[in-house]
Amino acid sequence: MKNSLRKMIARYRENLITLALILGFLLIWELLARAGLVSRIIFPAPSRILVLFFANLAAGKYTRDMIVTFSRVFSGFLIGGGSALVLGLIMGWSTRIRRVLDPIVAALHPIPKFALLPMVIILFGIGESSRIAMVSIGSFFPMLISTMVGVLQINPTYYEVIENYGASRLDTFRKVVLPGSLPFIIGGMRLALKSALTLTIGVEMVFGNSGLGRVLWLSWETMRMTDMYSVLLIVSIIGFGLTWSLESLKKFLIPWHQEVRSAE
Repeated sequence: MKNSLRKMIARYRENLITLALILGFLLIWELLARAGLVSRIIFPAPSRILVLFFANLAAGKYTRDMIVTFSRVFSGFLIGGGSALVLGLIMGWSTRIRRVLDPIVAALHPIPKFALLPMVIILFGIGESSRIAMVSIGSFFPMLISTMVGVLQINPTYYEVIENYGASRLDTFRKVVLPGSLPFIIGGMRLALKSALTLTIGVEMVFGNSGLGRVLWLSWETMRMTDMYSVLLIVSIIGFGLTWSLESLKKFLIPWHQEVRSAE
């Protein structure tokens, strides 16, 4: 019994340390709030936040806004990330196309995405199209660069071997390019989804008529701090859920990559 417990603790040691740090932070916050050493208006006790958070969830207070935010995140990710995936594979595989497009990507990528908001509103109007366009732009570059790098890091020997066996370009793509770059593609998906979530919340705060970002901004304006922290908690849970889902997908699709990392 003791040995199994020790093995379990050793296996999940990092996770337990993370949990202990979070609980320790919340405990200190709780004690400071109850002792009146911090403003209870700005920093209400975590216990009060959690009680109201679960009560509001049970009442369905955030359900509609969560659905709206989810739809914007995934719509923007599918449009921006999907197109970036295709272009990244092409740029990584074709030296000629990469030389033509890479300087353009290098010039556009550093531009703050919110700096493009006025132009996007002019092109798409103040509506849902402009919001999804902004999220798509935010998803595009992380996915593009990760995918391109994933193709470029493939050992050239693999191409030589499969070409010696008389494989077509389609076979090379299916059996070398795609599986070889898959770890980087999933990493790009993680970055693109996080960027999509961040931009969605930001856009909703600026000119959203619904969504978690709108709730976050209104709660700050009206000093309903428990609502504000509840929304931040929801966004954190969504971010963690996306990361966990992609890590599970990675273990399922490319278990050999996980084995290599474990061996290291």
